[in-house]
Amino acid sequence: MSQNSVGQSSAHSNHKEIWPKIWKLQVPSAVRIFLWRASHDSLPTNLNLCKRKIRIISVCPICKLESESVLHALWSCPSVQDVWAACSRSLQKMKVSFTSFKEVVEHVLSNFNEEDAEELACTAYKVWRKRNTLVFEEKFEDPLRVVLSASHLSKEFKEANWDASVDRLSSRVGVGVVVRNWEGRVIAILRAPRKLFPNAKLAESVAALRAVLFCKNLGITRLLLEGDTLSVVKDLNSETLDWRSTGLIIQDIKEELKSLSLESVHFISRLSNCIAHCLAKDALKLSEESISMEGVPPCIQHLFN
Repeated sequence: MSQNSVGQSSAHSNHKEIWPKIWKLQVPSAVRIFLWRASHDSLPTNLNLCKRKIRIISVCPICKLESESVLHALWSCPSVQDVWAACSRSLQKMKVSFTSFKEVVEHVLSNFNEEDAEELACTAYKVWRKRNTLVFEEKFEDPLRVVLSASHLSKEFKEANWDASVDRLSSRVGVGVVVRNWEGRVIAILRAPRKLFPNAKLAESVAALRAVLFCKNLGITRLLLEGDTLSVVKDLNSETLDWRSTGLIIQDIKEELKSLSLESVHFISRLSNCIAHCLAKDALKLSEESISMEGVPPCIQHLFN
């Protein structure tokens, strides 16, 4: 058998080994099919379209620095590297010098856990959609938003909304937290009354900390945290240190979030945060903390009708 034949046999063997691992990933089927096509070099990049004589220019339509191969479009383009830089620490540390995107996939499937492999698959899928949106609609999508959007595709991803309600007369605060899975289904609810100085931002900061601790107790490692108090969200996304009481709680939240493999904090409107808001108001009626893992309490049932 010739050396060339041996090489082809080995390549064919590696080619076959990758597919069962892709199909086992807990991601939508569209993502698995996309990853298979990307690994098979079957995406309509400019370089591939030139090879098929459909286009005459192979240069990347975004960076315009080199030919747009699948590897370039999904991994090595400078605009794409901004996306991967916002991913989990495991993927951030990967080298850029692969010779094909199939090598990237094989490397992750062989050396990383399933969670990281699912993140790679979902992020690559969203990177390709980001590329098409820019090329065909001339709309730019922020790299962080791409990562968060990709996270929604993973079954390991959870979303937690928090809110606080203040009773100034009795110096009490109600904390409300609702946790949903990747499909948007409620998986856990927390209502917690607390004796606390009736300051709105302090109450929201305490509620955010309780939400993070609640999620960590549930074993959640990929978390999107959402609240309707813009000042708290800005503080959580800022590197500025504040040594006042509220600032110290913000620092505690940041420290807790560091232990997660993927986390992000976002501001949403009160209307979008209505479930957590109702839970926080109802918490003021309770004498102790209440956690629901099945079903929803009466105070929010009307929001699901």
